[in-house]
This record gives sequence, C-alpha cells and structure tokens, in this order.
Amino acid sequence: MTLQTPIIELSGVGDALAIKFAYLGIKTVFDLVNYYPRKYDDYSNIVDIAKLRPGFVTIKAFVKQSSGRYVRRGMHITEAAASDSSGSVRLIWFNQPYRAASLKNNQEYYISGQYELSRQRFSLLNPSIEMVNDFPINTARILAIYKETKGL
Repeated sequence: MTLQTPIIELSGVGDALAIKFAYLGIKTVFDLVNYYPRKYDDYSNIVDIAKLRPGFVTIKAFVKQSSGRYVRRGMHITEAAASDSSGSVRLIWFNQPYRAASLKNNQEYYISGQYELSRQRFSLLNPSIEMVNDFPINTARILAIYKETKGL
C-alpha cells in the first residue's frame, strides 16, 4: 500500500463508502491522511465544581439523582444533580427522555458541556456524559471536529 493507493482498496471501504469519501474529496490514502478536522474542542481540563465559570467545561463528579418530566407541548426535560468534593451542579437535557434511566446514582462520570445561566441558576445544559474509565471517548480529552457528512 502506498499513499497513491485508491481508498476503495482499504479494508472495510466498499463502493458506497468510497462515494461518500469522494464527496469530501478523499480518493486516495494520501487524501485521507491529509484530511484535517475543521476545529478542536478541548475538554481535557477537568475543573472542580466550585471553580466553574460560564463556558465549555468538564467536571468529574458523582450523579446523585436524576428525574425526567414532560412539560408543555410534549417537550421532555431530564434533570440531574452532580456533585464532587467541592460542591454540586444541576445538569439539564432537553428532549432526551432516555437520560434519566441511563444515569446510575452514586456512579462517577465525566461531564462536559456548556455551563450557563438557565432560569436564574447556573447549570450544565445538554452535556455529554460518560462513566469514568481509562479511555474516555467524548469527554475529558481533546476532540477533533470534522465536517459532517451523512453516513460517515
């Protein structure tokens, strides 16, 4: 395999996937290697809850409780409370009813999202959340953001 090898010769890349890559201008291995993200989101700086400031943040905290409810016109709101040794914060998700059931009480999570004022209280709105493990996928690290293409 060389840098000039067509992408269709790679394992797992068939005709349909090759067409989607071609839409992005990726036709060879060289094109794939040189396809860079459009930006990076830095969630690697884990902050104590007591030191939170408005903006994108990442915390490592225990989820203490979670509940969901429907409000006007079928909108669902899931709320949870997360805390660490320095304090607690409210987490809010909109139209994600599965969140309340998926969160386990007294389990430690990495939580990344926008910390902002909502209804006269600061909260993390629609945060990404995953259990603490050795290799987090969507939180507690630098994430590369690529141009979105349906099917890739």
